[in-house]
Amino acid sequence: MDAITYSWHDADGEQTVAFAYVRGTHGTPYQFGEEHGGVPVELADFVMAGTPVTQRLWGHLMGPESDPAVHRGPDLPLENRSWDSLTQRGGFLDRLNASAVAAAVRAQLGPSYTFRLPSETEWEYAARGGPHWRDGFRFSGSDDIDAVAWYDRRHGDHTQPVARKAPNQLGLYDMSGNVWEWCEDVFTPDVHAIPRDGAAFRGPAVERVLRGGCFHNWAIHCTVFKRYEIARDFSDGCIGVRLVASDRVPAPRGT
Repeated sequence: MDAITYSWHDADGEQTVAFAYVRGTHGTPYQFGEEHGGVPVELADFVMAGTPVTQRLWGHLMGPESDPAVHRGPDLPLENRSWDSLTQRGGFLDRLNASAVAAAVRAQLGPSYTFRLPSETEWEYAARGGPHWRDGFRFSGSDDIDAVAWYDRRHGDHTQPVARKAPNQLGLYDMSGNVWEWCEDVFTPDVHAIPRDGAAFRGPAVERVLRGGCFHNWAIHCTVFKRYEIARDFSDGCIGVRLVASDRVPAPRGT
């Protein structure tokens, strides 16, 4: 499939956000979780943004004066937004789905495609290269963390511009390091409770899932299998967001 893109102009010229088409499992489940003790999961096709949401894209949709980031720059990841603030009525996801960005993606993929946060199983599958997950890379796209990730404060205790390291097999950048990324799921420590159909887990806990590690974490936190939990209303300069779109029915509000 050709690249799925949306372009606009700002003071710096033409800007483009690109989405990778992630082919699902189609009857051959992948093993979610660590190498030993994972669970088989089936996933439908979806698309995922090639980078975390940038402050440039945020400003295009929400207005530059609304930028909440701790470390400012148009091509830096948007950070310092809670799960609640992103998913609330009238928030970022609602604005996005009513925008020209969503219209452009629907024109390329179909009218029922909706933007949302990735489920944890979608996030991990994409980080591991989607259909290439058997490559078995420890980090997203490589066993060499320095090739693909900003981590351990090695270039300063702050975020870095997106897409400066190597992408993974699907053309996704910064899945390891730079910023943690919110997932749709309620966190559960029991991987056997994770839905086997690619949907998000919807248990009773208040914590939500973060994946990917960030610029000040050790390498272990940036692996494709590291799972982390945090309160849904928490935000700081280490937590960003990456978008997915599919024709799956969005989750009910407040879950």
